[in-house]
Amino acid sequence: MTRVFLSVTSHYDEDIIIDNYSKLPNSIGKYELIIAIIDNIGSIEFETKCLSLGFKYYNDKISRGYGENNNKNFEILNVKKEDIYIVCNPDVKVDIENFENLLNTFIMSRADIYGVKVYESDDKKTWSSHNRSFPGLFDPLISLILRVKLYENSVNSYAFPDWIGGAFMIFNGDAFFKLNGFDEEFFMYYEDTDICFRAKKLGMRIIYDPRFFIIHDARRAGRRLFSKAFFMNFKSMLIYFRKHPTLKLITV
Repeated sequence: MTRVFLSVTSHYDEDIIIDNYSKLPNSIGKYELIIAIIDNIGSIEFETKCLSLGFKYYNDKISRGYGENNNKNFEILNVKKEDIYIVCNPDVKVDIENFENLLNTFIMSRADIYGVKVYESDDKKTWSSHNRSFPGLFDPLISLILRVKLYENSVNSYAFPDWIGGAFMIFNGDAFFKLNGFDEEFFMYYEDTDICFRAKKLGMRIIYDPRFFIIHDARRAGRRLFSKAFFMNFKSMLIYFRKHPTLKLITV
């Protein structure tokens, strides 16, 4: 069976994770599903619940950023190059009925990184597009202040985008290994943009496929002006453009 790891970070997200991920089976078709929780806080009750559900659980009393947590999970799980590694937010609901078809399609596509349509609520009336172009220098700041999405492209078009959002990213194990995972200088925000930028530079294949979806009940703390998350978002933006000073990555 092909191993599929779902890496989920918890930061006081115990109830959300149990609600969203306990519904997934241990296997589906030819795939073995391994839900791996890395807990930033550390809770005996949560650990007990995770283990009773068959989840992998890890806590070493160290609080890490989003990218670093997923890198740590990749390491401790001993993910192989032939495995599938999925980075998931705790507030993500996977479409169970089409999950096997999604995995089959991902493998057939020969993608290195794969994204799907993202609804923002259970009623599927609102969505965000993970079919995205790399941001220009002032795009992120304008987006944060004016609450517009300058670099999102058609949500319904199959595409080979510059980058996809980090709430749900499917990697083949070999690609994540070659990329050395996420850049841990990003504590939160822009680690997804950065890893896709580096993947593009290596000629890797990124696909956005709107035939499949997740529901991401996002809290959007980073969009609240002058909140702690807002300044963290702004700091990550500065780090991103320091590392990648070109306005756009030109690819062939």
